[in-house]
Amino acid sequence: MKLYLDMDGTLVDFVSQVTKYNFWRTDKENKVDWKKVKAMGPRFWSEMDWMPGAEEAFTKLQELESQKKLALYILSSIDFEDGRIGKTDWIKEKTNFPLEKVIFCLEPEDKAKWADKNSWLIDDRKKSLEPFASAGGNIIEFTGNWKLIIKQIESLIRE
Repeated sequence: MKLYLDMDGTLVDFVSQVTKYNFWRTDKENKVDWKKVKAMGPRFWSEMDWMPGAEEAFTKLQELESQKKLALYILSSIDFEDGRIGKTDWIKEKTNFPLEKVIFCLEPEDKAKWADKNSWLIDDRKKSLEPFASAGGNIIEFTGNWKLIIKQIESLIRE
């Protein structure tokens, strides 16, 4: 079983970071001002907090991987270099996860390239999940409850 984890909104708290710096557009409700995000550079990404429960869940998933029960990857979409740099810095600073198991793609839909019948994607965005499922992968929509997700993964491993 290959398990791919999204970053923004799944492992890291993207919305809180946007709110912290007030990087919301004033002309459209609930839309990010990407010019401000990009102007801040890699630090915007590297200073994000974990999503509630994500750090503990990530540790548990790494334990399951060490027991050879799954192969764990981070699969994140970002279409500009400073974002990739900042996300990589976050991974290096907050985890001991091997960077060779981190995959960046340009668009959320591109995650489908890693889909097959033995792969699972945990993501909070339908824009990523639907193409992954259409390409033959399995999906778990992240809705904020890491404890439930861990139970689902453990159940899948037992099957």
